[in-house]
Amino acid sequence: MPCSRLRRRLPLVLAALLGATPLRAALAQTPAVPEPTEESRKRLVARRATARLVIDGRLDETDWRLAPVGGDFVQARPDFLPTTRYPSTVRVLYDDEHLYIGAFNQDSAGLSSLRMPDLRRDFDPPENDVFGVTIGPMGDRRTVLQFSTTPLGSQADVQAFDGGDAFNFNWDALWRVRTTRADSGWVAEFAIPWRSLRYAPGLTSWDINFVRNTRRVAQWSAWMPYPRQLSSWRITYGGVLDSIQPPPPRTNIRIRPYVLGTNTTDRGVGAFNGRTGDVGGEIIWAPTANSLLEATINTDFAQADVDRQVVNLTRFNVFLPERRQFFLENADLLNAGGLGAGTIGGIGGVSGRYFVQPFFTRRIGLGDDGTPQPIDAGLRYAYRSGRTTAGALAMRQAALGSQGATNFGVVRGSGFFGRATRIGATAAVREGDVTNTNGDVLSRRNVVVAMDALARLGELVQFTGMVSASTEDGRTGFAGTYGITRNTNTSLAGVLGAVVTKEYNPQMGFVSRPDVVMTNPFATWTLQPRWLPSPLVWLRHGPNGIVFNDPQSGALQESNLTYAGELLFRNGATISPSIEHNLQRPNLTVPLFPSVEIAPGSYDYVRAAVTARSDQSAAIAATLTASTGAFFDGSLSRAEFTTRWSPSPYVSLRASYEVNKLRSLGTRDSSFTTHLAGPELRVFLNPRVQWSAFYQYNTAIERASLNARFSWEFLPLSYLYVVYNDRQAVQGGASPMARSLIVKLSWLGQL
Repeated sequence: MPCSRLRRRLPLVLAALLGATPLRAALAQTPAVPEPTEESRKRLVARRATARLVIDGRLDETDWRLAPVGGDFVQARPDFLPTTRYPSTVRVLYDDEHLYIGAFNQDSAGLSSLRMPDLRRDFDPPENDVFGVTIGPMGDRRTVLQFSTTPLGSQADVQAFDGGDAFNFNWDALWRVRTTRADSGWVAEFAIPWRSLRYAPGLTSWDINFVRNTRRVAQWSAWMPYPRQLSSWRITYGGVLDSIQPPPPRTNIRIRPYVLGTNTTDRGVGAFNGRTGDVGGEIIWAPTANSLLEATINTDFAQADVDRQVVNLTRFNVFLPERRQFFLENADLLNAGGLGAGTIGGIGGVSGRYFVQPFFTRRIGLGDDGTPQPIDAGLRYAYRSGRTTAGALAMRQAALGSQGATNFGVVRGSGFFGRATRIGATAAVREGDVTNTNGDVLSRRNVVVAMDALARLGELVQFTGMVSASTEDGRTGFAGTYGITRNTNTSLAGVLGAVVTKEYNPQMGFVSRPDVVMTNPFATWTLQPRWLPSPLVWLRHGPNGIVFNDPQSGALQESNLTYAGELLFRNGATISPSIEHNLQRPNLTVPLFPSVEIAPGSYDYVRAAVTARSDQSAAIAATLTASTGAFFDGSLSRAEFTTRWSPSPYVSLRASYEVNKLRSLGTRDSSFTTHLAGPELRVFLNPRVQWSAFYQYNTAIERASLNARFSWEFLPLSYLYVVYNDRQAVQGGASPMARSLIVKLSWLGQL
């Protein structure tokens, strides 16, 4: 069918699909979880331990035997059921130093049924057997901490806020867990120091929930049920932990010094070559249970995960996530809202496509190409109470080459009003040198202010909004974002939007592309008709439309209308087909690659894609995405393949490969193929000792890189790192060769 006829019929096809949706059949199969009342919430009593506990994963001390038991877990996913085939029991103890959680997870299938692809810290919970505890120690029903483990004792911890609309998987707390395994099930024993928690003084009843993933059947169970479209982070669906008596706040000072040595060979112009050493670290002081003050000097990120390279085939700047631990801690306090900032954009719509963030920490200590920039010192403040949060950050980036030192500062506060409304304000300042398009170094001050809000109507409907302004050298720009969603157990629908002027330039933030008006309506329906074959959990489908217009004239810049589906199998595998219609209206030349330019004009084209994803918890797992169709004035065939082989949790070999075959593209009628390959090997002695190597080969930028790292957590959150980095040009590229060997020792001490 010619493209023009397909474009005319596509709206009719979408309307027919929407009209034919058998929602009644779906709803009959998916009972909703009611929001609990104070009377219906389960309650568990915490017992004070009378003797010292040995954290060994056995729960054989007298205190454990005498502790009240919480049970009667229910199935939360993939469907709510008032019982579960995989019961768990939990107990809670405490003393003056720790909060203790003990759990027995019954499973008669034996040890061979447990799923753990590897032993990484901050593992992927949906792909592992997991037990976790979610606690709300502030009493505000919006701030939660979750601690999770696998049957082999890997650790994961996360901070979540506003029911999961903002979260931080990279938060690492100081705590211990030990596990044991038997044919009847597995045991987890947690010891969480009070000093690792932030809690409301005098509060003796905490919000709490316990969750478990039995991965071989992809079933989540919970002590208190929650809607499957949410998570246990929505603590309004949690139970109550009674009789908890944490100690009053006391002096809490931690030091995290480091020492490192580096041997570098770099053929770049003016680059340093030779051996060097350095020292630095952080001092962390908690003057109260609600506040934290951190000072850092000579801040170092040698052990941070390297960025995953991408081949950018869009008209937008590439967004790369923050990976440096210092900036990930308490990151939510400086989250100024916007799109792609862990707010409403994270559950649908343009997530991963368009970002507006007034403040983004990757603008500190990193060049535009990701090259580390030295940081002299910094100071950070964090405050949380039941209704108020505040944060501040000041950093000084060292002078480098012809550019002088750069100072960064940001402050933010937010308040909670009524039952579910939050309003926040942010101000950020950057003072320092910038390099213009002519290569000239200029001194500039960039100021950004923003206000944001989140409101929830019940537990299903949510509104977000953000307005921001930036000013630099007499030029002022504005940006605003909004989002409205309704999320039920059978449907998700909403609209996201943004208005960004040409002059909006947050030097401490990120914008995918300025000078746009973006509108993004979307909807998804989850169907579970009675005729669905037993290996399938659901059929999911829906449209997603993204339109970009010029703010002044309203003229179309580009649009994408996608209709996608998903088949979810009971082992977690998925098949997701999609078809998309694109309109591109560039009024300037678009440089896709150094030698490929798209001329201004009008381009209409259709593409089709399918993604197949196997059971990601199995010993061998794979994901394949293939797409084909027109692309601007040419064509693009694309395939992305990722696979993992884990003969045991102690060895994991991953590999990814992306190929883009472009034909008859651009003003030069170019035809070429790009390749991006990334094999990765991880070997574990136990969850605290591992070695990894990650190689990336990218023909689009004609560069290859290797990052190999040994890490040993010899004490909780105290590490020895040995890191080797290697960068080489490939296929005649111009990137200079660079190699470095880094040995770093960091230690976390409690005073």
